Amino acid sequence: MTMNDDIKKYPVYALSQQGLIPIEIMSINDYNHQTHQLHHYIKQQSYKRDKKWFDDRNIEQKLILLPCYVHEQVHNTAIRNLTDSEFEEKFNISRWDLLFNRRYSKY
Repeated sequence: MTMNDDIKKYPVYALSQQGLIPIEIMSINDYNHQTHQLHHYIKQQSYKRDKKWFDDRNIEQKLILLPCYVHEQVHNTAIRNLTDSEFEEKFNISRWDLLFNRRYSKY
């Protein structure tokens, strides 16, 4: 599957000062790849492998359009990674609201 297939399949959100807001994009051509990246809330392989587990708990897959520097922090791939508390203080949202984790995400 391609990201364009996932855009048609899952709801898409963008990160704003107020949190996650729904947006409508039709394809990967609808945003600037130099400044933003489209991110799966639940890692694709985890979601496909354990779809029943997620369905049983009403945890839905979604795509989130993130600025590149936030996306790097979500996945701890930045030059200097923020702690969870630093991340929440800087971006006004928990890392675990942007990336599902069985231990830290609320469900």
